[in-house]
Amino acid sequence: MKNKNLYELKEVISRVNSKGNNKFKLALLLNEKMIDERIEAIDKLREQSDEFKAFEQKRHELITAHAELDENGQVIVYSQPEGNGGKSKDGYGYPNIVKDKKKYEKELITLQEEYKDVIEAEVKKQSDFVETLNQALEPAIEFSSIPFDSVPEIAYEEMKVLMPFIEK
Repeated sequence: MKNKNLYELKEVISRVNSKGNNKFKLALLLNEKMIDERIEAIDKLREQSDEFKAFEQKRHELITAHAELDENGQVIVYSQPEGNGGKSKDGYGYPNIVKDKKKYEKELITLQEEYKDVIEAEVKKQSDFVETLNQALEPAIEFSSIPFDSVPEIAYEEMKVLMPFIEK
């Protein structure tokens, strides 16, 4: 089992934790506790540094000063660069730079150069995080087992994910 599987286990546990008898629920609860501890440790690997947060804040201020804004002063983002595609509904996408694009690009390059080491460290940290997700659990987790006859009716995909817990 790899570290990334813990996130899938956690998600499936949250979907099935109201099903079944108390024996099933207790095993899920015990396993979830161990999974949560490991996920918390893994998630700390991707926490942004204060320096990178400062860079992101300055970058956001620069974008806000030059981008198309809505009536509330929030940056409008699109599904494609330069205001193409539809407006993004989830807040992720591309801002449409409408005010002095050359000045914006010059200031952005200057900001990126100023924070070059911080950005590189953050990229490395994210790369290390992805690498950690693909590594085997070390040390391995001794999950609480669930007798098969205690497993309630659940979807095939859910059972497939929970197989490490189920006694065969």
